[in-house]
Amino acid sequence: MQSFSHPLYSREDLLNVIHGVHGSRAISFRYDLLDKKDNKLKELYSVIDGEVSMSSLAQIKRTAKFTIQDQGDIDYLSNRIQPWIIFKMPKMMKRIDTQTVNVPSQNIEFPLGVFLLGSPTRKEDSNSVIRQVDAYDGLLVLRDDKFDSRYFIAAGTNYRNAVISILESAGIDKHNIEETNNVLPTDLEFEPGKEKLFSINELLGAINFTPIHVDVYGYYTSIYYRSPSVRAAEYVYADDIKSILSAGMEEELNLVETPNRWVVTVSNPEQEPLISTYTNDNSNSPTSTINRGRKITDFRQIENIADQNSLNGYVQRIAFEASQVYGKLKFSTAINPLHDYADVLEIIYSPLGIKDKYSETSWTIPLRAGALMSHEVRKVVQI
Repeated sequence: MQSFSHPLYSREDLLNVIHGVHGSRAISFRYDLLDKKDNKLKELYSVIDGEVSMSSLAQIKRTAKFTIQDQGDIDYLSNRIQPWIIFKMPKMMKRIDTQTVNVPSQNIEFPLGVFLLGSPTRKEDSNSVIRQVDAYDGLLVLRDDKFDSRYFIAAGTNYRNAVISILESAGIDKHNIEETNNVLPTDLEFEPGKEKLFSINELLGAINFTPIHVDVYGYYTSIYYRSPSVRAAEYVYADDIKSILSAGMEEELNLVETPNRWVVTVSNPEQEPLISTYTNDNSNSPTSTINRGRKITDFRQIENIADQNSLNGYVQRIAFEASQVYGKLKFSTAINPLHDYADVLEIIYSPLGIKDKYSETSWTIPLRAGALMSHEVRKVVQI
């Protein structure tokens, strides 16, 4: 979830507004036109409609759609759009320092991402020209930029430095990659024509980091992967008196042949052979060897990993992610601007008897006041 810090309002103040404690919510939207370096050029008043989506499992994580009245002021080849949600905070009495003061109503804003613009379609509508635009976060830059010659990374190179070098080769200087001491154990090469997005995610995967993703301000981000099973829930959706859940939650239980044993080996002639095995024998897990009464093995060979600890973390990660397909939920809420990449939620919904922790795989926010935000989540299953 996005963090929230404000000189006048606490997170609780914001949550009360999101959940309508003070009555009807007042929401509006703003669209900033940016140049190719993400510098603001001006505000756009020609956006008629739109939506923003996040999919943590997709190659390009954050996408958008905009309906724009064409006024000839957007360069679709280089300009970018950053949409914002604006919440109007009510008047309230606040304790500030040693005094209680009357804080007047004011707006607070939440960015939803920085989007490159795809090829728009145009149509005439009531004597004006309307463009339908698909838009993508900055991962589009890395997907479209490919190595034009064999790209060599020497053994001993720090993985983070190797990632940053590729980012900079694609003209990207806004990045927030967690520090690491891991270095490449052997030389590594990427062939000509290989996408830079692929190569970066290969390097990050070798040290058990999250895939590269772009935050709401356009920073390319990756941190050490922490399983949702050990992360605390960042937000609670409950069908209580402050609920913003919409009726009609849908639950799917997937009972396909989910593996319960994972074996991964590292096959690289320049590296010491490594192997890691992980078995789900948790009696509380519906897909475990104990409950299934048999082993279903997922065997993989990989070529690049930093060390045995990284391999063990990688195996536990794929085991966890494979096991989460068991329970899925689809539901809708009022618009919540705090959602981000791969959020961990607690969901309490009495009609279906649900009270569990879930990992969010996707969400979509229509950019319209009163619209419902859609969510898809996977149950966090202990293995």
